[in-house]
Amino acid sequence: MKIIFQIDGGLGKCIIATAVCKAIKAQYPDDELIVISGYPDVFLCNNNVDQNLAFHEMQYFWQRNVKGQELKLMLHNPYLEIDFVTARHHLIQTWCEMFGIKYNGEQPELFINSRERGFYSNQFQSQKPIMVVQTNGGAQNQPNKYSWTRDIPLAIAQYIVNAFANDYQIFHIRREDQLALQNVTPVHANFRALAVLLMMSDKRLLIDSFSQHAAAALGLPSVVCLIDPMVAAQFGYDMHTNVIANPPTVKPELKHSFLSKFNITGTPIEFPYNHEGEIYNAAKIANALMQGKLALHGNTYQNGNLRIAENVNTENNSNSMVASRLARLAGKADLSNIKQVLEIGSCHLGQSIEFAQFFQDAKIDAFEPVPASYELCVNRHNKLDDHNKNRIKVHNLALGDSTGEIPFFAVDPELSSTPNVGASSMFRFMDGLNGTPFGQNLVQTEIAVQADTLDNWCENNNISEVDIMWMDVQGAELLVLKGADNILKNTRIIMTEVGLKPYYEGHTLKPEIDEYLLTRGFCELEGSFELNGFDYEANTIYVKN
Repeated sequence: MKIIFQIDGGLGKCIIATAVCKAIKAQYPDDELIVISGYPDVFLCNNNVDQNLAFHEMQYFWQRNVKGQELKLMLHNPYLEIDFVTARHHLIQTWCEMFGIKYNGEQPELFINSRERGFYSNQFQSQKPIMVVQTNGGAQNQPNKYSWTRDIPLAIAQYIVNAFANDYQIFHIRREDQLALQNVTPVHANFRALAVLLMMSDKRLLIDSFSQHAAAALGLPSVVCLIDPMVAAQFGYDMHTNVIANPPTVKPELKHSFLSKFNITGTPIEFPYNHEGEIYNAAKIANALMQGKLALHGNTYQNGNLRIAENVNTENNSNSMVASRLARLAGKADLSNIKQVLEIGSCHLGQSIEFAQFFQDAKIDAFEPVPASYELCVNRHNKLDDHNKNRIKVHNLALGDSTGEIPFFAVDPELSSTPNVGASSMFRFMDGLNGTPFGQNLVQTEIAVQADTLDNWCENNNISEVDIMWMDVQGAELLVLKGADNILKNTRIIMTEVGLKPYYEGHTLKPEIDEYLLTRGFCELEGSFELNGFDYEANTIYVKN
């Protein structure tokens, strides 16, 4: 069957429609979904869409897609549905149910690949953290370029900009015919470039226009100004901080309102205030921006000055394991003030160096017990510039649940089929599993190494708080955590491998780790779990609940 989904409306409505596409495909996974819209760029790279057509690309459509086909047509306007008019449901739910599609909480989604991010990010270079504002929407032929029902009054918008201009590079999304602000960089680019700009930003002040839907689709919490609670119910998102306009101070004459309280063009006769300054509380907006969660304050990719965003896929960051992991946290955790990072099980110092690229002021301590690997770490450390050399420290130490000398089982690179020294562990391989999960034949040699608990080490080194703990300890994760019971009280984020099936003797597994961390206030970050190339272990992230 072919499903023809036509979207009549603007850019914002098309972004919302991506959630409907996801719901349609969930209900009809084996059928072909054809989307027809005025903004096909919104649906690029979307696996839920089989054909993506613009209205001007309809040549031979009947012949190719209708003639002789089993069809399901989804062509109606959800704005005319009673559930939408009465704000009983969000537009997404109304739209789905209008077509008989089960709604399971689907949200908009956009897919921007790594090449696009690298290309468009060069347009938005900045030495400061980036703030994005969109203060005006509406049609190009709007007479006075301003609608009080949708736009932020110019004086209030300028007040907000002035409050943040010293600390942020502020990009103002606007067409040339729209009202201008001072102390901003105006930007009028194609939609996908603007999506990248949103991904690069730390703060966002938006209106009910395409940008708030794009921010939701990209998982970027924003401050959104909305004229009425009904608008928030129809078009808003829980992830955003929705600032609702003040109650009217004058009884409005709703002469031109049809199926919504206020005409979206901002008809002057309906104006329910004495003056525009009464619409929004500027201090309330500024406070919401100050307190909102940040995507990644001031931390950029080394190339392209691109800030990490929540929907960056692992495969698009294969050159940086840390970028791939941090991407899962963007918009969900405040990464603006990372001061202490621990890399436990370093092997080659690679992730410590990557963390240093993202967090310019952080202190990073790396732990590596195997002498040969520790020497490799030291050699790489010696080649760093002075700034990074001073803040990255390497310790020839195994962390676990005991102190003193312990046996350790290092992979012998000369006797093994491949020199995978990263598989070295506190534990022996189980019989018959000496590297087979990796597709390798690995030989371990027992050595003696110095061990300590993380609590003891932190106390001796005056470490009272840990922002990010990175663990790659080959089955000994729970031992490290049990030796860190005190410092876990002041730890924010744990990025770690977790065992799914044992291949070491004594291998601790994910259910044990989940239970232990749950009792200490951590929860697993939704969407962070991913297999580590095979089904014996995975990567995941725990955050302080």
